[in-house]
Amino acid sequence: MGKPDSDFQNIYLSPHFDDIAFSLGAWVAARPSGVLINLFTRSQYVVGAKAADRPTADEVSALRSAEDAAFARSHNLEKIELGAKDTSVLGRSYNDLDGLAEDRAQIFTPLEATLERLARHAQLQIFCPAAIGGHVNHLATRGVAMDLLERLPGVRICFYEDLPYAASRSARRRGLLDLRRVTAGVRLRRRSWKAGTGKLLDINRYSSQHSQPVTDLRRFSPASVWPMGMHEAVWE
Repeated sequence: MGKPDSDFQNIYLSPHFDDIAFSLGAWVAARPSGVLINLFTRSQYVVGAKAADRPTADEVSALRSAEDAAFARSHNLEKIELGAKDTSVLGRSYNDLDGLAEDRAQIFTPLEATLERLARHAQLQIFCPAAIGGHVNHLATRGVAMDLLERLPGVRICFYEDLPYAASRSARRRGLLDLRRVTAGVRLRRRSWKAGTGKLLDINRYSSQHSQPVTDLRRFSPASVWPMGMHEAVWE
């Protein structure tokens, strides 16, 4: 993508603990090292938990952080947690945009400080969610990252196609239309690469987010006619 990757330090913005493994696991595995910044790390969401026996936010957050730590260790990623509260903790639906301003406010200052510190030591290539699927935490991450670009000269941004959301043709179409709307006037180029079955290991590290082990990549590949086969993609 453009200049050689070695000229940049890869910075991965992950709204939740699993987003980078799900959306960019094959990319990260092929290029270990970089900084993984988890934003909305206070969570109470695990698959299958009933309201009566749902674990506490402390328990869920610790569990999900441990799952993510295994992913980070396996790919030599520095792991940073910003401590914002996700929608499950705040009692909101993931697509309730009334909470967008609150979510942006939660992450703006800590993300700004973190990126400014990192930018003092290297050129940054930031991987940011395209916000396909309309999750309010993803939209907040995208919006704040775009705001901060003006304060970080020389930074490259790549919007990754959020998985599993982008595996839906309709969600992907709506999400890309919205991405083009907010980046109006900027030419975006799609870059894609193959994702092999090795990605399944990283996906299944996050067992709290699956009702059963994932055995194929159909839900973790964009619904795009090209390239053929399982892949990942960003808009640069």
